[in-house]
Parts: sequence; C-alpha cells; structure tokens
Amino acid sequence: MFKPTAIRLLTAMYFAALGLLPVALGFWAYYPLLVEHYPPVYFAYSSVLLFPADLLTITLLAADAGLRLLTGRPLAPRPAPPTTALLLLAAWAAASAAWSPEPRLSLYHGLHLGLTASMALFLADRPEAWAALATGSLGGIGLQVLVAAGEVLLQTTAFLDPLGLEWPGRFDPSVSGAAVVELPDGSRWLRAYGTFPHPNLLGIYLVALAAGPMAWTLEGGGRRTWGIIGVGLAAVGLGLTFSRAAWLAFLIVLGWVLGAGPPAPGRGLLAATAAMGLLAAVLPFGQVLGVRLGIQGPLETRSVLERGWLVAQAADLIRTHGPLGLGAGTFPLALRDRLPPGYRAEPAHNVGVLLLAELGPLGLGLGLAAGLGVLRGLRRTAGADGLALSGALLGLVVLAMLDHPLWTAAPGHLLVALVLGAWLGQIRKG
Repeated sequence: MFKPTAIRLLTAMYFAALGLLPVALGFWAYYPLLVEHYPPVYFAYSSVLLFPADLLTITLLAADAGLRLLTGRPLAPRPAPPTTALLLLAAWAAASAAWSPEPRLSLYHGLHLGLTASMALFLADRPEAWAALATGSLGGIGLQVLVAAGEVLLQTTAFLDPLGLEWPGRFDPSVSGAAVVELPDGSRWLRAYGTFPHPNLLGIYLVALAAGPMAWTLEGGGRRTWGIIGVGLAAVGLGLTFSRAAWLAFLIVLGWVLGAGPPAPGRGLLAATAAMGLLAAVLPFGQVLGVRLGIQGPLETRSVLERGWLVAQAADLIRTHGPLGLGAGTFPLALRDRLPPGYRAEPAHNVGVLLLAELGPLGLGLGLAAGLGVLRGLRRTAGADGLALSGALLGLVVLAMLDHPLWTAAPGHLLVALVLGAWLGQIRKG
C-alpha cells in the first residue's frame, strides 16, 4: 500500500518540478548564500546565489532518486559522451578552488555545474519527461513575451515593481546602464528585458525553449495549434530583444530544423510562423533595426570595442597564468586592475575563451569534447522532438561562441542541461 502511493507522489513531484522549471528559469529571484564585493566587479559575478530553478532541480533529482529506489531502476544510468565531458568539467572546475583567488566561488561553480550535469544525465534516462518540459516551455515563453511586449510599448520596466524582483530593475531609456539602442537623432529606445537582467538573456532563453513549440508544430495533431502559437510568440520575443546573437542563433536553429531529416508537412507552417513573428516585431522599429544591424553610432561601436578588449585581456591572462588557469568563475575578478576608465569588469563574450582563461587547456578540451559529442550525435536525431531539440542545442552552441551566460550564470547551466538531457532522452527513445 505504501509503495504504490509513494511512487505516485514522487512521480507527481517529478513532473510538477520539471514542468515548472522552464518558467522558473525566467525569474531570477535569488537568495544570497555568499556575497563578496570586488569593486568594480558586478556583484553577480562574485557571489553565490540560490535561484528558484536550483531548488526545483534539487527537487527533481530527489524525486528521481526516490523513484529509482522504489522501482528498481538503475541508480546510475550510463552517461552519454557529452554528459561525461560535462561531469569531468565540473570536477575540474571544483578542483580549481585549490589555486583560485576566490576558492569558494570556484568550488561553487564546479558543484553547480555538477548538479546540472547530473540533471542532464538522469533526464536523458526518462524520454517521457519531454512532454512536461515542452508544456512548461510554452508557458515560460508566453509569460516572458507578454512582459517584453509591455516593456517595449511602454518603454519602461516600472510596471514590474509589484513583483519585487531584483532584475531587471526599474529601467527606462533615460536611465544610465539601461540596454538601449541610441538612434541617430540622439534619442534612446529601450530593448525588451522580460524578467531577465539583460535582453540578451531573454534571447538565449527563447532560443532554447522554442524547441517545444517547434516540435509540436512539426508533428501535427491536436498540439499543433499550441505549437504555432508558441513559435510565433518566441519569434516576436526574440525580435523585441534586438539581440543580434540571439537572432543569428534562431536563424541557425530554423535552418537546421527545416533542412535536416526527411520532409515533414509542418515545416512550411513553422517557417512561415517564425518569419511572420520576427518581422512583426522588428519592422515597426525600422530605424532601431538599422542601427543594430549596421552597428551605427557610438553606443554600438563601443559595445564591439569592449568585447574585443575583453578577448585581448583574456589572451594576456592566458599567457601569464599558465596551464591551470585563473580558477573557475574568476575572470571578472582578474580585470579589476586592468580596466580603462568607463569599462566594466565582465566576462569575455565567448565560453571557449573563458574556459581556457579560467581552467586552462584541460578545461577548454573538456568543453570542446562536450560540444563535439553533441555535434556527433546530431546524425542520430529522429522525429520531430529530437529534431527540434537538436536545433536548440545548435543554437546554444552558437550563443556560447557569442556570449558568456551559459558558463557564468547558474540559470545558464540549467538551461543547457535541460535541453541536453531532453535531447539525449529522445535519442535513447529512438
């Protein structure tokens, strides 16, 4: 009597946590476990923060472990090559605490990466979990795009104040530090944040979670209508972020999903929905689009120069800190005495560069092994679900080459693990 009841409760807990996780990844409320101040480094890069998505991940893993004990399922499924590489990378990141200038930060970075790699490992062993994840993705997309549209139309994030969120904060175009596009006449236009600290993070989130609606659109049936709605909303939200990296990643996702595998009747519908959503978001703001695509004006030029400067500093730090690297998560700390006036101590916008700077050649090699494991597995992808998830992974690989949050932010780790675990589950199912 006890065992069947326990199995039902743990199963409900597992799928509830999994369905809520995509929504929780959009809300960066946090509890500070450790806050170290290293001016002018932004506190998020020198702190250990506990997010709601972390608690859901722990709940997910605990429920999974309980179900395995009760049902006799193997406690430790065999990891796929990308997951093995991530687990080894987590161990190496944790070990870097031994030589890190901030050991607690590096240890946390490694432990959190291990937590999320474990989620990918166990999620891959449950292909049936993808349905709950796809449903949660649609809910997360809908909430974020609704907020993003309000921010663009009102040109402020002030209406989010009642939620009491640290991020995105209260922004309008006049606020220093706001993510804006500066137009030729000197006016400023606020980009869409959703409930994230930066529009680029909203873009990353939408590229990853669009896999659920894309799969539903491709496979047809009763969920196709919801899939079309989700793809259209994701495309609109991506347009409103005006994130060039996210746009490029989304186009690559679409190219893969539309071009790989056997012909499917839903592909034309998917392409039309994505194109109409993206164009509907950006064409009303033609001048803003021109500035972003043309990299026009001092604000856009400075952004490009800052990224180049960060890569140059990374190259110098790689030369001066030897084969072990700086220590996981400490790149911004190493910039404190190097900053020109007005520059910010932030990570380089390339995960490979950060891996080499923080964890040396071994760290970079393990990161590349994870990426190559994904690329080698693409040919094993089958079905609408696998195709959409493989496209999302390709998009995340592109974003890892153009930005840093998939390595530097705890929710970024979780986003990668969710998509990777779900994709590996579909390969195992096939």
